[in-house]
Amino acid sequence: MSDRVLIWALDAFEPPGELMNTAVATLKRLATQLEAGIEPVYILTPGQINLSTEFSEMSSIPVTENYRPAAMKALNELLKDQPIPNLLPAHVVTSDVSSSSQAAEALSVYALERGAEAILVSSHGRTGLGRFFLGSFAETLVLHSQVPLVVVHPHLKVVSQFSNILFPTDFGPSSETSYRKVVELARNFGAKITLFHSIPYPIEPVLQSGVYLLGGGWMPIHAYLGNEVERRQRRADAWARWAKHQRGVDVEPILNVEGGSISELVIQLAEEKSFDLIAMAAQSGPISSALIGSVTRQVIRHSPCPVWVLRFPQKRFKDLRPEAA
Repeated sequence: MSDRVLIWALDAFEPPGELMNTAVATLKRLATQLEAGIEPVYILTPGQINLSTEFSEMSSIPVTENYRPAAMKALNELLKDQPIPNLLPAHVVTSDVSSSSQAAEALSVYALERGAEAILVSSHGRTGLGRFFLGSFAETLVLHSQVPLVVVHPHLKVVSQFSNILFPTDFGPSSETSYRKVVELARNFGAKITLFHSIPYPIEPVLQSGVYLLGGGWMPIHAYLGNEVERRQRRADAWARWAKHQRGVDVEPILNVEGGSISELVIQLAEEKSFDLIAMAAQSGPISSALIGSVTRQVIRHSPCPVWVLRFPQKRFKDLRPEAA
């Protein structure tokens, strides 16, 4: 086994069930293909043990820390009958603030310190039920974690290996950064990538008028769409050539020109083509919450396969542009 580590974020007090079975099955595949160890981690907060935050703050010693032995015992009890290869010793991270954002930040910091390849976190997905750790926490973590996330829910299919990856992209700067990471991931997996992009569609009043304002002048809708499709196809082809020539990874671009909800299109495509993994960028910056709400959250909740979420500062790579590929 290499020095690679996968962090498995779980609730020490959540009884075993289908959600845990899905997480374990996904972890086994990831650990095998990445040659990584699996470290179970539990975030212990005052809210988890019904402890008053104010009472905790009055103490010179964080009160939550006093409950670490009990949490560790519960965590080890939960794991003792799980046949998981490459399982590392479990760890409890304490936080004296009950908010999900503070807990997510604590886990993110710990994962960074461990140099983790990714954090696997469970969500109840479509049901919207469950404890603190299995509901909003997963989606909150998407907004905070600087380490890639793998989000699973009990409705996922179990695959023998990750060989087909779907990567939705808007071709933005942060997506370029994530694309490079996903290509490396596919290279490690021996996987193929399908690059999906949806052409932004003019709003309904523009469609009704039949013209589109571009560069200070009006042009026919069909001309606008034709130009956009051609330009974005060149971009997609350039990204595919880079992956093949520089990393030996096969990439198939798919462009949607019919409009529609991005999250619904991604989920539909994942279901139709039976992808093993969806990898997507979570935008960083002031509009991240809106993007998580409109796209990533819906994909996480309804995806038929695990979702690998990457969040990085924006950065542009010139060699992924059409003229440089």
